[in-house]
Amino acid sequence: MQILEVQALGEKEALDQALADLGTEAENVEISVLKKGSSGFLGLGQKTLGIYKVNAIRGKTPLAVIIRGVISTLLGHMGYTVTVKDHRSVEEGKLMVDLESEFAGYIIGKHGRTLEALQFMTNLIVEKITGEQPKILLDIENYRERRAQHLMEIAQKTGEYVARTGKSRLLDPLNPYERRLVHMALQDNGTVKTESEGNGVYKRVRIFKIVTDQAPDGNAAEPGNELTTDDNIGNIAFEAGHDPEGADDIEFKSDDFNR
Repeated sequence: MQILEVQALGEKEALDQALADLGTEAENVEISVLKKGSSGFLGLGQKTLGIYKVNAIRGKTPLAVIIRGVISTLLGHMGYTVTVKDHRSVEEGKLMVDLESEFAGYIIGKHGRTLEALQFMTNLIVEKITGEQPKILLDIENYRERRAQHLMEIAQKTGEYVARTGKSRLLDPLNPYERRLVHMALQDNGTVKTESEGNGVYKRVRIFKIVTDQAPDGNAAEPGNELTTDDNIGNIAFEAGHDPEGADDIEFKSDDFNR
């Protein structure tokens, strides 16, 4: 299955270019002609670039080579160039792939949504090529670590506000990994709780105060509900540097999070 497409005057030039781009050897890939190129008559006249398809060989092409080709192809169709810097195994058998590009901000997208979409497509295509279900994570300019730190800061600041005011707060939709970070950031906090709300991949996390006192009517208050009304429920706009009312601003200024 195709992992890369190159333009060259001839098949040998196309193969050399593909091997350089993919960082592999000729025996690990196959090349086929989509449109034949021409170097002109006797080297004279108009030269026409051909289009050549580079295919992976199932069971032989290294996974790293397949990933490099798939990512380069996907981003190439979007008009972006990218370099796959490194790949390494991380927790739970996942493979982290580090990217580098002058278009990093656009590849990340607002709240990382474009990077998430690229990661999803990469996993889908690699699975189709290899017949195995990969666990590929994409990162660029250390975005994931910075995003995780920002999320945990937001969670802590929001938890402090909720504990102080009794007003619940609802974060903007987050993917499963990001929701887990919020839950973990507040799991040892004895004054607030977190719950996921909504359907689908992107759900919202509500942070509310744990209340054990008696309600005004003398009945036992249901934890987290008696102080949560239509009047005091508010939503936190999950933007870099923006906190709920009454909380201190977070010093975090990166255009990557606002695209």
